Amino acid sequence: MGEVIYPQSKTVMISELEAGMMVDQDIYSKQGMVLIPKGQLIEDVERIIEMLMQHEVMMFNVRLPQVVQSDDQQPTAIRMEKVETKQEKQVKEFIKNFDEQCENLKDEFQKILLNQEVPQEAIEERLKDTLVAFDADINVIQLMQKVRNMDDATYTHSHNVALTSHLIGRWLGIGDDELTELTMTALLIDIGKMKVPEKVMNLKRNLTDPEYEEVKKHVVYSYEAIKRFDFLSDKVLKGILHHHERMDGSGYPKGLKGNEIPYFSRIIAIADVYNAMTSRRPYREKMTPFEVIQILETEYTEKLDPSILYLFLNRIGTLFIGQQVLLEDMRKGEIIFVPKNQIYRPMIRLEDNTVLDLAQKENRGIRIEEFA
Repeated sequence: MGEVIYPQSKTVMISELEAGMMVDQDIYSKQGMVLIPKGQLIEDVERIIEMLMQHEVMMFNVRLPQVVQSDDQQPTAIRMEKVETKQEKQVKEFIKNFDEQCENLKDEFQKILLNQEVPQEAIEERLKDTLVAFDADINVIQLMQKVRNMDDATYTHSHNVALTSHLIGRWLGIGDDELTELTMTALLIDIGKMKVPEKVMNLKRNLTDPEYEEVKKHVVYSYEAIKRFDFLSDKVLKGILHHHERMDGSGYPKGLKGNEIPYFSRIIAIADVYNAMTSRRPYREKMTPFEVIQILETEYTEKLDPSILYLFLNRIGTLFIGQQVLLEDMRKGEIIFVPKNQIYRPMIRLEDNTVLDLAQKENRGIRIEEFA
């Protein structure tokens, strides 16, 4: 393609970082430590943005890549359009595969519930298909937001809880083998919901107490359906059975408290609640991730493991840097900064290039309507 050169310098927000850019200045922490030296190429964009967010670095100078053709043509700008096109292609591929993967999950779930033969390889293949999303440049949380009108069907929900649990497990530093078990557990948590009467699952109102008791049986149904598979460990079985337990003892089926709840269950519980709220249900529309983050931070700190929950909340906010949003007053913009102390009130650059800080008192009444 020719020699890559970096003749043009530009000041960028961290949300504008793209692979291939070159840092054009030493970037320092508040303590004077060099975070990124001048001349370093940007490669792992997500990791660099996360680090800069932690040190409250919002903008700096980079050099943009250009190519000098071997036939002495003028330098040609590269990268920006190609990166964008590549990400658009990955989003389309994710959406295309999403329905197929969920249909495959549905087929396997039905076979398991009917006590039909399901080889270990088939379940492992479903897990492998699900985790393909991590190969994309765009992060899985944003990818899931790209699926329009996503409902809370059992197999759709299981797919997304598995992705989110895998992500949390990586943040926790769980080893590869245990991470595979965790993700497998998350993928299988809700098989039993397919035994709950459909009319109860699809009610367009809040459940009565007897109806809720019927829904709660799904964890036992799931456990009973998969305990016959000798390749699934006891850790997986207990993780499935107890993923609706709560730290304060208000969960089910056993009313376990605190560390009585298996570790896998405590991780999956957070992924489960987050994905349930960000999905459409028969009785309500889906919420935006920032609405859910606020609810988790204000209403769930005694119900979910606080150490895992705070890790999740602190890390997930950075994944929405660069996300396009629509405000309730129909203005559009891009998330450029997420404050640690008010994750659900990000800073947004509007289409006219003005910056709107939702954490400021005068902007508290402005709400994000939708993720674009």
